[in-house]
Amino acid sequence: RHRLSALSASAAALAARGRRRRPYSSSPAAMSYRELRNFKEIMATLGYPRLISIENFKVPHFELVADILIWLCQRYDKNMEILDEIRTEQDRVVFLKSVAEQLLVKARIKLNLKNLYASNGFAVRELLKLATMLHDAYRDAKTDVDESDETTPADIGPGHKFADLKLTRSLATDITKYGARLHELLGSHADTKEAAARALGKNFDVDTLQKHLHRMVESVAEQTEQMDSMLGNVGQDEANLQVKIDKKKGELDRHQKRLQSLQTVRPAFMDEYERLEAELSAQYALYVQSWRNLSYLENELDTINALEQEKIAENDRQLKHMQ
Repeated sequence: RHRLSALSASAAALAARGRRRRPYSSSPAAMSYRELRNFKEIMATLGYPRLISIENFKVPHFELVADILIWLCQRYDKNMEILDEIRTEQDRVVFLKSVAEQLLVKARIKLNLKNLYASNGFAVRELLKLATMLHDAYRDAKTDVDESDETTPADIGPGHKFADLKLTRSLATDITKYGARLHELLGSHADTKEAAARALGKNFDVDTLQKHLHRMVESVAEQTEQMDSMLGNVGQDEANLQVKIDKKKGELDRHQKRLQSLQTVRPAFMDEYERLEAELSAQYALYVQSWRNLSYLENELDTINALEQEKIAENDRQLKHMQ
């Protein structure tokens, strides 16, 4: 309990300092190896699940930058709504704008969208702003816990709840978030206190308030009656629909039974149909044979006529030659 109080106090103080300071500003200076190394170590300390290498940022790698940015935002505020669609250029711009606006409002951190979109070493400088703030909160909370351990010895065995490092990090993140929320509420307490004092200082007419309350009660009663009547109508409609459904189901069952009975019964004209079908097949075979013979005979007749025409023409030529 003492450790949890220390964590809460340190996180609240850090959140208050973060809200009082000015927003971060981006610098056009070149990215240094020390910043890349510090970013890698900070992400490992915070518990980032993927392995980050310094070589990853020598070439643009927007998917990695987007994944790190989403993870850091979720560590800062689990309820932060982020548009994580990054397939097209327009989607990436919308994603970066949404994240930058929320971090500027909630954490007072100003990000350079051009550096983030470049997805190289310059993007690390922007990511380092949020990572450093989370790392400071985690380090201060850990320092307070260590100091409380020196003053108040406690048993931190395998069964202790702070033995789980992931749980400790999650608690530190939650405490930071709730501390920031508490700071916002305390900042608006003065305005709400004045409004409450003004409301309590007014002189209200009891009869007027009573009439107003009676009107409100009557209005709510009328709305309740309307809702009850609507529910009654809904129940009646549901009963009517259920009756129609049951009727249709009965008709469907009867039609299915009728269909099954017709499929099993052999029609009375089936024998005659099969006999006529056999006769039709025989007549068709005879017709085909007759048509084939007729076609052959017509072809032979055409051939004979052609030969006779040639003979007649030859005789005419010989007669003309003799004359």
